[in-house]
Amino acid sequence: MQYRFLFLIFILVMVASPAFAKKIKAPLMKADKTWVRKELTKMGLSKSFVNEAMKSYEPESFEKTLTLNLLGFLNPPGQHMNLVTPKAIREAGNFINENRDIFRSVESTYNVSPEVISSLLWIETRHGEDMGSFHTLSVYMHLLQANLKKNKQPLTKLALVKNKNENEYTPKALRKLMAVRTQRKSDWAKEQLIALAAARKNKNLDMITLRGSYAGAFGLPQFIPSSYLEYAQSIDDTAPDLQTVEDAIYSVANYLAKHGWQASADDSKVNALMKYNNSRDYADSILAISKEVTVGPPGSKTRALSSSGK
Repeated sequence: MQYRFLFLIFILVMVASPAFAKKIKAPLMKADKTWVRKELTKMGLSKSFVNEAMKSYEPESFEKTLTLNLLGFLNPPGQHMNLVTPKAIREAGNFINENRDIFRSVESTYNVSPEVISSLLWIETRHGEDMGSFHTLSVYMHLLQANLKKNKQPLTKLALVKNKNENEYTPKALRKLMAVRTQRKSDWAKEQLIALAAARKNKNLDMITLRGSYAGAFGLPQFIPSSYLEYAQSIDDTAPDLQTVEDAIYSVANYLAKHGWQASADDSKVNALMKYNNSRDYADSILAISKEVTVGPPGSKTRALSSSGK
């Protein structure tokens, strides 16, 4: 009994020790800054871009970014429909009421309904309240390394562990899928880094301070760099600023219109929204909110439906 007691004391001391805590919390993956610099240079990016990128790189978010991006497909589907709530409907209506003039102008230009744009911006960032805190440039520098063997192996192991709960894939199929996903994410990161470099040069996008989601999207509408280059709009002659309500509303309308949105065709709405985010659940959630939105007279706000605000 005495020996057992002493053994328990020993275990408790070990677990409480900083060295032990450090050991069990050691990251499975670490960013390779030397490799990243070489890869950015190999991609043909300018020396000034590479130097600026390396100086502002935030490696501490490396493992979290990789796991969120590479393993998210194993999460249960249908999460967006959980956001279809009385509060979402109420806030979507209030947002339209607060920005009547810009919505009126956008609808006449693009024929995209204010209700859909407002609902989309609520789903994406709660109308700008939660645009994300991940350093956008670093996200793509992290994902660039996804296909390195030293990262691909632990990611695959994590996927296998996570899959045990859902049992959706055979181990063989999941290993094959992870090989494809890590390669695609790495290739996609290259495309977005090139777009980010172009946006920095042509539209004065400040990539040092730019922050957004773990997936590399930023601003109220959560555009990725390539979408920003092609679809972002400004209400004046300056570079589009997706942190502003006006440019965000115009940019969403332009994106949906360019992807086949037709106000009179429901299928076109779903297809356009799925180009924005390749998820039927995502498209359905936005349309579900938009159909329930009501807009009061100028200056009014929709009354809360419950004391909890939900």
